Amino acid sequence: MIVRIELNQLENRSNYYFYNDILFTGEAYDHRDNQLYQVYEITDGEITGSRDYGFFETNGMVKVDSELVHSGDFDYVMNDIPYTYLGKPFTGLFYDYFAGFVSGEALCINGWIVKDISFYPDGTGRLRIYEEKHIDITETTGDREWSLQWENNSFKRIESRYLDYQDTHHTGELELFFNDQNQIQQVIIKGDYAYVSCLVPRDDLEIDFKTFNDLLAKQNIFADNLSIWSIEDALFNQWLDQGLLNQVKQLELYKTKIELSTIARLIKLPSLERLNYQESSLYQTDLVHAEKQKQQYRAQALALFALQQNSNIKITFTDGRVDYFQAFLPDELKQQLPKQE
Repeated sequence: MIVRIELNQLENRSNYYFYNDILFTGEAYDHRDNQLYQVYEITDGEITGSRDYGFFETNGMVKVDSELVHSGDFDYVMNDIPYTYLGKPFTGLFYDYFAGFVSGEALCINGWIVKDISFYPDGTGRLRIYEEKHIDITETTGDREWSLQWENNSFKRIESRYLDYQDTHHTGELELFFNDQNQIQQVIIKGDYAYVSCLVPRDDLEIDFKTFNDLLAKQNIFADNLSIWSIEDALFNQWLDQGLLNQVKQLELYKTKIELSTIARLIKLPSLERLNYQESSLYQTDLVHAEKQKQQYRAQALALFALQQNSNIKITFTDGRVDYFQAFLPDELKQQLPKQE
């Protein structure tokens, strides 16, 4: 994703723009007297387009540097900080600049930020982190957040969040971590999957996918060594049915909600060699809840033991410290467990 820079950081040589003696490719923000005048799209040093706004198209709103906008005291009713411009609640855009780069852009309505973008350049002319927030100041729907992180121009992490204000159970979180081959090595899915499946908030971020389904359509998108956290049983079964996990050799399932029947289906994964199945520690202070946990873990231990006995998959079942096979299997089955390497 291209970087955003202040126009005055570029050197103009015969109408070609350079940054550190290299022809610049990206966007240059021309702000004069603390107001945004123009944004120039530059490719290989040449201006190829321009517009009078940044990322947020504003239909003639005021566009000023953040130095002209003043923050007030924290408002506990709105749970936010109000902003004023020329003594009045600000409606418009304000921009932040740091070390010559554009570091942020915010859209304010009547003094309250409703959309916010942060840019973190990596020093090479590309972005390291992009973050965007949509804030529902009326609390009638919900807040949305995205965070995209690159390293050496390859994805390292994507996070999509939604906070539901209507108590309709749509709150969710989807977080992905990538290896050096741009494969997903860890996925965390909490809450309503549908409300967080949009991974890229804008069409102009130069990314070849937008939703999680777009990403899953790529060949071998999951790494051989994969960690899955908190996934629902129905979604996990979809992945099994679609063959998305067929190349996985080492699989971690962490505090998931998959059923016992789904555990049995893991025998059909052709490449799976190791399974690390991890659950929460027992509640020591809540005896009723602890007993329910024990019943659940006994059933899971039996299902995992059966899977191990009928396959070549090496399985661990723990809370990170305690061996749940030893804690919950009957004594006669413990004797059949393979010795730990």
